[in-house]
Amino acid sequence: MYHPNSITALQQLLFSGPPSTSAITEEKSGNDKKNVSCHITRKSQNISRMRNGVEYYSVEVSCDDGSQYGIQAYGDEAIDLYKEIHKCCMCGMPPKEEKTILLEERIDGTTYTFDNNGCALIFKKLRSVMGEE
Repeated sequence: MYHPNSITALQQLLFSGPPSTSAITEEKSGNDKKNVSCHITRKSQNISRMRNGVEYYSVEVSCDDGSQYGIQAYGDEAIDLYKEIHKCCMCGMPPKEEKTILLEERIDGTTYTFDNNGCALIFKKLRSVMGEE
């Protein structure tokens, strides 16, 4: 699977699922693509620096169909991927600095990242009123 950058690859997996490797077979058999959801299962806590000084960041994505993907980024793209992974799921604000302390809460088996307690509280209230979707 080729994508122009790590963020595009991540968004493809999280919002559209993994690419279909058997699209031709499905078309011939008349089967629709199954809805496979993917989620982040492992992520680096901080951006690392390699010996040559280049930044490095990685994330693992697992899907319901059992497939797993590793996404790695280097340099400025590593910083952008870190910000994308650690942005608040309620307001969308990325961390201001690499060492920013973020609030992670596990709700119904899924870990969500928030930039403050206010966003976490609003998210929980909206979720209880509106449901998961």
